[in-house]
Amino acid sequence: MGKMALEYILIIFLIISVIISFGIGANDETMAPLYGSRILNIKQILILAAIFAIAGAVLLGEGVAKSVGDKILLLDYEAPGIDQNAVVMTILISTAIVLILSSAFGLPISSTHATIGGIIGLGLLLGGGNGVNWTTILEMSMWWLASPIVGYTVTYGVVKLLNKRKLKNLKGFKDFEKSENKFSYIILIIICITAFARAGNDSSNSVGIVVGVGGDIDILWLLIITGLGLASGIIVLGRIVIKNLGKMTELRPSTAFAVQVPTAAVMLIGTI
Repeated sequence: MGKMALEYILIIFLIISVIISFGIGANDETMAPLYGSRILNIKQILILAAIFAIAGAVLLGEGVAKSVGDKILLLDYEAPGIDQNAVVMTILISTAIVLILSSAFGLPISSTHATIGGIIGLGLLLGGGNGVNWTTILEMSMWWLASPIVGYTVTYGVVKLLNKRKLKNLKGFKDFEKSENKFSYIILIIICITAFARAGNDSSNSVGIVVGVGGDIDILWLLIITGLGLASGIIVLGRIVIKNLGKMTELRPSTAFAVQVPTAAVMLIGTI
């Protein structure tokens, strides 16, 4: 294949990756508790979310991207009938289609599940049962199952402790207000950490397979472009998701803190 053809293929890869990352950013609800608890206005939230989306993708995205790209497919790209570029293109397009259709029908779906599902499907098609690293899939699945359980357990415990502390130490409305103001600063930091970790995790969905089988491509530039795509999605369409989810439950800074502590911990540990 000529150099010009490879450049065209790379451009197509990048365009599809940007579309996927834009869609992921548009559906990012990480900052919703800040809106629900009225700690920041929507403009401030979007700027903050965009900054941490770019930073998280660039600084944390490489490890998860390599896990998605290198450790799931077990295909021999030298074998006849298996084209490396076609593999990347198929997975990127299938992921984009699933995300677009689910958004169009208002169906909540994980971009990670869509990406991993596409990789597994192609692995089975081209390599049968031996085309997929089932050990890696099992490890990922166990984490997917464990994370909501861990999140629920930790959130429940944090809420119990906070309520106990309030009943014991707070005396009157002024003390309550002071306590909530302190939590405003704490929750702001925790949500920024969550957004940072989530961007690192989500960036793998748009560039992971390109990193794994896309040939000699500079991963840093891929992650920068992905981060910009995430940020664009957040700024252009993300306000809708953030506002809708922020209005679903009226949160105080202290209750938002209880929700975000386990979320930040699970996301950061899983990404690293």
